[in-house]
Amino acid sequence: MAETPKGVLELLEQLRGERDELNVLILGLERRLGIVPADRGESQVGSPSPKITVSIDSIPVGFFHNLSQTDAAEKLLRLNPSQPLSTKEIMDAFRKSGIASTSKNALTILYTTLKRSPRFERVAGKAWGLSEWYPDRKKKREEEKAASEG
Repeated sequence: MAETPKGVLELLEQLRGERDELNVLILGLERRLGIVPADRGESQVGSPSPKITVSIDSIPVGFFHNLSQTDAAEKLLRLNPSQPLSTKEIMDAFRKSGIASTSKNALTILYTTLKRSPRFERVAGKAWGLSEWYPDRKKKREEEKAASEG
């Protein structure tokens, strides 16, 4: 490519203008979907993508179709990185998406399922986060396990 520096600078300015327009469109779409910037204020055009939170009420029917409880919980937690959810909040999201839970022990079953999976870390009582969000806890558990075996 033998473009002149002037041509490259013009292209750069054009792309920057398009980025600003896209950020405005993205913000409008996030509002329409009920996805709000984490700071709850206006995001600045031209700034990096805002950290978003997805409310449980905005989960569409069928969002977790054909997923196991652990896969669905992981998908839900990935929507709000580093934001743990309680067992009840996860179950509410499942129900909102149309997953029927006829068992009267549904919360206990979900809690046990998450507790048995190494993908999840229990934090603050009955709240759950992804284990990858807490790498220091995993390291500490491995050290404790090694000490008890040795």
